[in-house]
Amino acid sequence: MDQLGVISLVLMENAGRGATDALCEVFDDRLDRVVLVGGPGQNGGDAWVVARRLTLLGRKPLAVLVGDASRLAGDAKANWALLGKLGVDTVELPVDQAKSLGAQLSGATLIVDGLFGTGLDRPITDGYADAIAAMEAAFVPVVSLDLPSGLDANTGAILGVALGAALTVTFAGQKRGLHQYPGVEHAGEVRVVDIGIPVNGSPAATLWTADDLATLIAPRAEDAHKGTNGHLLVIGGAPGKTGAAILAGRAAFRAGAGLVTIGARADSRAALEEKVIEIMTTALPEQADRAAVEALCEGKRAVVLGPGMGLDEAGQAWAHAFAKYAPVPMVIDADGLTNLVDSGLAFLREAAGPRILTPHPGEAARLLDRSTSEVQRDRYAAADALAEQSGQVVILKGARSIVAAAGELRVCAEGTPALGVAGTGDVLSGVVGALAMTLSPVDAAIAGALLHALAGVEASVGDRGLMASEVADAVPVVLDDIG
Repeated sequence: MDQLGVISLVLMENAGRGATDALCEVFDDRLDRVVLVGGPGQNGGDAWVVARRLTLLGRKPLAVLVGDASRLAGDAKANWALLGKLGVDTVELPVDQAKSLGAQLSGATLIVDGLFGTGLDRPITDGYADAIAAMEAAFVPVVSLDLPSGLDANTGAILGVALGAALTVTFAGQKRGLHQYPGVEHAGEVRVVDIGIPVNGSPAATLWTADDLATLIAPRAEDAHKGTNGHLLVIGGAPGKTGAAILAGRAAFRAGAGLVTIGARADSRAALEEKVIEIMTTALPEQADRAAVEALCEGKRAVVLGPGMGLDEAGQAWAHAFAKYAPVPMVIDADGLTNLVDSGLAFLREAAGPRILTPHPGEAARLLDRSTSEVQRDRYAAADALAEQSGQVVILKGARSIVAAAGELRVCAEGTPALGVAGTGDVLSGVVGALAMTLSPVDAAIAGALLHALAGVEASVGDRGLMASEVADAVPVVLDDIG
């Protein structure tokens, strides 16, 4: 069998060679007794290649097959047979005796997990679950091949039980499940090995890190001024909710906006003006219609819709009017999203300009008419559905936020648990709004997610105790670091 004209035996050899190189580099002090645990499939075959290559390097590995060698097939069978010819120590362990794997792991300095790879589509039970329990109980670092046994390659969900790896060497390309929780917690360090073909399966989600910010955000011109830096309009700040709009405006300034105006309802404008200095305010007229929206957007380069705008009749009217008629890029967040639930996501296909939706899982669930647990179970599918149904760009917030656009998924690999406090979503909307004045919607979304996440890391001390305003104020520090 071959893929794209490349013989599969060569692909397995490339995978095993790359994995051997990676584990030797990371665990060069733990190669005295490497125990490789493989299943009857091709993931086990990758492990047998690693065992052979370690032997050629002068090491004395032990290869343990959990299963029946007589049922091996294809490249896995060929590589298992080579171990015997090279005199490599091997053990064939029937599945119903997998509880005894602990004896084989005694004295191990490193474990290589080749039990199950990307083909797993059902929960692990019985003997294979016992094998995973034995590897966990060995208290030895684990290197998983392709992905930790028990993880869903596409979602990161745990299929029954899952092994926790210190290092995952994945083949051909990133697997989506390695970059969403709980998969992140089981993957450890992730390294990609090129085996000569592109990754198969579901469309890959590209992973974006701090290093990518410099490719997205260019240095500012020496003669830049407030006019060239852009004027952002924030629609929100209903009575009792002015703080959210102020946070969004503050974050927008910190991210580079030249001017910020909060468009607030008349009954809250006075309260807003008492709290702001740099941010301007304007009153929303009584009638929420196209003419009013276009007039308010005059001279503005982008809009943030939703922070504290309210869920009453007036809030709903302005949310619908701005979402549909604003001719400039718009970030829709918080109350702005909730006010659009009854209209359905398809409503946004009629929008006069590009939109960036920033739901948290609960808001995403309401927009998709499903439960929050369903959204979290497959965050990629939820983000993709939001983007497809709305025809717009989406940031599905949470640990490892996902940016979804037409046919594209991007994952923000940065962040800290300390960001889980009130107001950080408002800061994100302001940051993205500022960036949307100069970047395409999808680039503004991922750059904003990264900038916000890194600002959280910069401002936090440990994993808690952070305040949203501190995140906003750390944004220029992050921008300076990439300059």
